[in-house]
Amino acid sequence: MEISNQDKKFLELYSDSEYQKPSVSIDAIIFRMVDKDCNNYRKLPQKKLQVFLTKRKYPPFVGQYAIIGTFIDLNHTLNETMKLCVKNKVGLEKFYNEQLFTFGEKQRDPRTRVVSVSYLLLTSAQEELENGEWFDVDLERLSTNISSFNDGYSREKTVKLILSNSETKLESILKIKIENKELETTKDVEIVSTELAFDHIKMIYYAIDRIKNKLEYTDIAFNLLPKKFTLTELKNCYEVLLGTKLLDANFRRKINGLVLPLNEFTSDKGHRPSQLFKHNPNWDKDNDEL
Repeated sequence: MEISNQDKKFLELYSDSEYQKPSVSIDAIIFRMVDKDCNNYRKLPQKKLQVFLTKRKYPPFVGQYAIIGTFIDLNHTLNETMKLCVKNKVGLEKFYNEQLFTFGEKQRDPRTRVVSVSYLLLTSAQEELENGEWFDVDLERLSTNISSFNDGYSREKTVKLILSNSETKLESILKIKIENKELETTKDVEIVSTELAFDHIKMIYYAIDRIKNKLEYTDIAFNLLPKKFTLTELKNCYEVLLGTKLLDANFRRKINGLVLPLNEFTSDKGHRPSQLFKHNPNWDKDNDEL
C-alpha cells in the first residue's frame, strides 16, 4: 500500500509521545492428547488431554507454573514471534496453531500494563518438549445458575480446573458468566482462586472452550491424533474434549465425511483387530463459499 503525499506530510509532524503505550506479550497454550496406561491389557487405553507448563525462574511469581510466553519482537509479526518463542523455549516446531484471544485486564501483570495476545497450539504425543512438564487436564462443574429476563438471559457457572501429573496437582476455581441481552452476548471469566502465575488459568480455560466449540464445525480434533487411528480412538478423543459420552450412531453421523477408511487393521495382542482410518483432507471443499 502506497502512502499519499498528504499522509507523508502528516507523518513528518506526527508524534506518538502523547499516547500511553502498554507492553505486549505473546502466550502459547500447548495441548496434546495421550494414551493413559491401563492395567488390564484386554482394555484399550483411555485418552487424556494434557497442557504444557513451565516453572518461572524469575519474579514475578518465581517458582510458580505458567504457560510459555515472551514480549513481542517489533521486527517480527505476532505469529512469527510465537513460533520463535515455542521453538527457542521448549523446542517445539511441529504444531497446529490459531490466535485465541487478547487479554488486557489492567491488573493482570503486577509489573506494568501488559496486553497478551494468546495462541492455541495442538501437537502430537510424539513431540518431545523441554524446560517444562505435561499436566493432565480435568474440568469439574461445581454449580450452575440460569436467570431469565424480558430481553435475554444470564447463565453463571462455577468450575474447578485441575492440572496434575505424578508430582504436582494444581487446582483453580473459575466463575463464568454469559449474558445475552437484546441479541448481544457477553462473556466474563473470573478467577476465584488459582495456583498458576498471572491469569494463565483463564487462558487455559478459554483454549479448552475454543476446542470444544470448534468440534461442532471443524476438523480441529485430528490435530491431536496420529495419522492413522481407529474410530474408537477418535470417539474417545471427542468424548474427552466434550466431557461427555457419545452414542455410537450419533458419533458416526457427526464424523460422516471427515474420515477415510484404510485397508489396514490394528494388531494389538489381547484386542480384536480394528480397522484404521485417516483424516479426509477434502471433507469441507464443497462448503467453500468464497
